Amino acid sequence: MDKSLKNILIGTGFGVTLFFLLMNLSKVGLFLIAIVRLLQPIFIGAIMAFVLNVPMQHLQRLLQKLYKKYRKKDTDAKAASFALTLILLFAVIVITCMTIIPQVASSLISIGKLIQEHIPIWISQLKQFPEAAALLEYLEETMMSEDLYSAIGSNVSSMLGSIVSGIGSFADILINLLMAFVIMSYLLLDKDNVKRQFRKLFEAYLPPNVSEYLLHAGKLLCEIYASFLSGQFLEAVILGGLMWLAFTLFGLPYAGLVAVLTGLLSFIPYVGSFVSCAVGAFIIFMISPVKALISIIVFQVVQFIENQFIYPRVVGGAVGLSALWTLIAVLIGGKLFGIIGMIFFIPLAATAYTLLGQAANKRLENKNK
Repeated sequence: MDKSLKNILIGTGFGVTLFFLLMNLSKVGLFLIAIVRLLQPIFIGAIMAFVLNVPMQHLQRLLQKLYKKYRKKDTDAKAASFALTLILLFAVIVITCMTIIPQVASSLISIGKLIQEHIPIWISQLKQFPEAAALLEYLEETMMSEDLYSAIGSNVSSMLGSIVSGIGSFADILINLLMAFVIMSYLLLDKDNVKRQFRKLFEAYLPPNVSEYLLHAGKLLCEIYASFLSGQFLEAVILGGLMWLAFTLFGLPYAGLVAVLTGLLSFIPYVGSFVSCAVGAFIIFMISPVKALISIIVFQVVQFIENQFIYPRVVGGAVGLSALWTLIAVLIGGKLFGIIGMIFFIPLAATAYTLLGQAANKRLENKNK
């Protein structure tokens, strides 16, 4: 076939396809949503594998150094490191729940008791105002009327239907998570073979320079993300320890709870720690409003020191970004993709920064020749 005729046919086919898609945007959108839902376990499993691959690699290297049998058989080292990674993840989840849930439960109980004790006082104070007194009388008459109970009874069936649909949605989530776990396990245990398959596809269907660049970018992203996660974990431990120490020195309650919350939520850069501050202050407020105010001041001082001197150097330095570019990456990622963007945009920005720097250096070398 003549080359010009072939280009005309390709252009015509592309134009017809684009026109069809534009005329059926709603159907195309529904089709894409269905595809995304179908592939959702694969995406979740791939993200889980990408995250857990970092501690698994560290454990695998450690096992190969400690035990001679793992040096000879790489598959045994992978299986052992994978099992240890899951055990450590489960242990972290259990310890976190055992630390947070009892203290939160006791706080909620104290809040309920406090509200119950103050309800008569609040009602007596409200009755001093005519508008509030009329509103309270109306609420009392409504609560005691038969119409309220009949309305509640008529809505029981719809409530049961909502509960059943919620159970069905929960079952779908469990199935998706189970499938994602299976995919994650396969990717982690057979990651060398998966890498080989992708390399083969790139080299077979892409130009050599494009294939080489994509493989280099992917390797660089994995290396930078591993450094980022290690630095973020270290930063979480440092921030949680500083918060526990500060709360303990000032005699503030729930020092362990606030420290654990701060460490966990610090994986959401520049935002998560403020959420933990609000939660901690609210819980402490139920014990003493003065201590709640002191806790906010102490938290913000520690947070300021951490933001200015620790986080940019520990996390930003781990991925090769300065403090300024780290902050810009967090702001842009948060605006574009929310919380997920804040967490993952730093290694992505660091990868783009490194690739751009390499390209600029190569261009300057070519100009100087």
